[in-house]
Amino acid sequence: MNIIDTRSNIKPQDCKEDFIKNIPLFETRGIEYSLSSNDFTDVIFQSISSVEFFEEMEQLINKNIYSMGPSTKNFLSQKGFDSICPDIPGSKELVKLLPKNDNNKFLIVKGVDGLDDVFNDLNENQNYVEEILCYERVKFDNYDNLKEPFFDADAVIFSSTYGVKIFFEEIYSSDIEAKLFGISNRIISYISDLGYEAKFIDYFSDDVAESIKNSI
Repeated sequence: MNIIDTRSNIKPQDCKEDFIKNIPLFETRGIEYSLSSNDFTDVIFQSISSVEFFEEMEQLINKNIYSMGPSTKNFLSQKGFDSICPDIPGSKELVKLLPKNDNNKFLIVKGVDGLDDVFNDLNENQNYVEEILCYERVKFDNYDNLKEPFFDADAVIFSSTYGVKIFFEEIYSSDIEAKLFGISNRIISYISDLGYEAKFIDYFSDDVAESIKNSI
């Protein structure tokens, strides 16, 4: 079975199996940002890249830390920080875990064009919340050299709607017969809105290949 993982921020040794090939569809770049103060109690990381490009890790000591999904939680753990993570990745489940009172001050760390759902929820509930944008996602100049493996793929895994967008703009053709999988319901819905079928995959299950095989 040939599986393509389109995540942009994993290293070859992090691929779960030899037959899972990592083919990123965009790159992430750190950008300058300013942290107005250290007067916050809770820090929310919305992605692996938000952890990677956040430069004030020492400011996290004695803070309540939240991660959007298991991959972000694992990356924080590698840096020595535990975090609270929803069982189902995504904003909808994460906001259920956040305290809603006047004593908490929230900092959201994300990228340019990152999801606003968590910020909006906290803001609507009159919590103190600010956010910093510490990275951007950038398309490659050309995708011709990336297309060939997709024609032989049995499955393609997407970890962001941005990756899906690029796939259908730059890679997809009717000759590609791979089944599409998303790691969140938001991604599944996005693919569905484009008129294609996709299934949810728990990328952090013990046997991703078996899960995909059973879904095809």
